[in-house]
Amino acid sequence: MKKAIMILAAALLLASCSGVTGGTSPAPAEEFFFRAPGAGIEVRINDDMSEALAALGEPLKYFEAASCAFTGLDKTYTYSGFVITTRPEGERDLICSIRLTDDSAATPEGVYVGCGAARVKAAYPASSAIDNVVRAEKGGTALNIIMKDGAVISIEYLPA
Repeated sequence: MKKAIMILAAALLLASCSGVTGGTSPAPAEEFFFRAPGAGIEVRINDDMSEALAALGEPLKYFEAASCAFTGLDKTYTYSGFVITTRPEGERDLICSIRLTDDSAATPEGVYVGCGAARVKAAYPASSAIDNVVRAEKGGTALNIIMKDGAVISIEYLPA
């Protein structure tokens, strides 16, 4: 479990401090995306957060801190079932990670927190696994799926 937490922390640090640039140009269909429950929108890595905010509404929790890699603030928006983090780029805040936190949110492929390893393998047959982390990549995005005792405990969308 300690390794999984360290891997997740490293992934979050790299996502927020990697210097990745992007924009809100339409993402290729071959990238992973998150369909926010009840909001009717697809949220993608490097999307402008203002567009997601308009559809998602006010978060349950909000946090901001000086960015370690950019000029401006890294921001964290917590909603029921998922958390979105952003990085500043000029006047915009671009999505750098999406983390699913409970079974009220799922990937479009049907994987959710609490489901079993068989469902993960069926949804992402080309994924790789190191220790308790299953990683699937598609285009410029990656899914890190953290497992414990054969069940998913966390799902995170990141830049690949």
